[in-house]
Amino acid sequence: MTLVQVSGPPQAHSPDAAALQTALDQVVDPELDESLVQLGFVEGVELDRGSVTIRLRLPTFFCSPNFAYLMARDARDAALTVAGVEQVRVVLCDHAQSDEISDGVSAGLGFAEVFTDETDGDLDELRSLFRGKAFGMRQEQLARFLLEAGLTAEELVSLQLEDVLDASNQSGLRLRVGGQVRLLRGGAPLARAYLERRSRVGLPSHGSGRLITDLQGTPIAANNLAEYLNGGRRQRTSMTFNAQMCKGLLEIRYDLGKTTSAKGDAQ
Repeated sequence: MTLVQVSGPPQAHSPDAAALQTALDQVVDPELDESLVQLGFVEGVELDRGSVTIRLRLPTFFCSPNFAYLMARDARDAALTVAGVEQVRVVLCDHAQSDEISDGVSAGLGFAEVFTDETDGDLDELRSLFRGKAFGMRQEQLARFLLEAGLTAEELVSLQLEDVLDASNQSGLRLRVGGQVRLLRGGAPLARAYLERRSRVGLPSHGSGRLITDLQGTPIAANNLAEYLNGGRRQRTSMTFNAQMCKGLLEIRYDLGKTTSAKGDAQ
C-alpha cells in the first residue's frame, strides 16, 4: 500500500518516501492498538521536499476529540523523526472538530491548549491507560500461543526475557525452554509485539527478568496464571471487537468496499 505521494523533482537531502511511510505505519490507534495505516485512517500523505502533509480520516464524524488529537499528534511526531522532514501539516478530514485539531496539532500545541474547556490536563494519562491495556492484550496472545505449543504453566511463568533467543526469524520464534532451544512457528510476530509493548509501559524487554509479569513487573505464579490470562483475554476480545467495528464504520462511511471492488473489476 503506497500512501506517500511525492511532489516535484527530488532534491538533495530530501526525505525518503519509504522511510516516511514506515514511520507512519508504527503509529497506532491507542484504543485499538492497531496501525493507523492498517486501519485505513491515513487517507494520504504528500511529500514536497522537506514539507509533509498527512491527511487522516476516522470512522465517524463525532469520534472522541482526545483520541483524534492523540493519533494526529503521534502521526506528526512520527513524521518529524524522518531525516529531512522539516515541517508537518496534519489535516483531520470530516470531523466535528477538524479545524481545531488540524490547526492545533500542526502548530505543535498540546490538547489542553486547544480544548481548554474540555480537560484539566493533557493526554499522557490517557495514553498510559491504553498502553497498559495493549500490554495485557499482547501478553495474553503470546502466552496462549506458548501454552498451545505445549509449554506448561510452570514452564511459561519461569521463562526469562533472555530465553527469547530470536523473535526476528520468519521461520518462527526461537525460545529456550528448560535448557532446550525450540523453534515455534508463528510465534515471532507475537513475541515482537509483546516485547515492544513492554518497552512502551517502561518495563525491560531483554535481560534476566521474567517474561510474563503484570504491569508493575511482578512475576505471575503458575497457580494464578489461568485467572490472570482471563483478564487479558477479556481485554483482547473487547479491543478486537472495537477494531472490527471501526473498520466497518470507516468502510461504510467512505465506500471503501465499493472502491476496492471496482479496482478488482478493473483488473
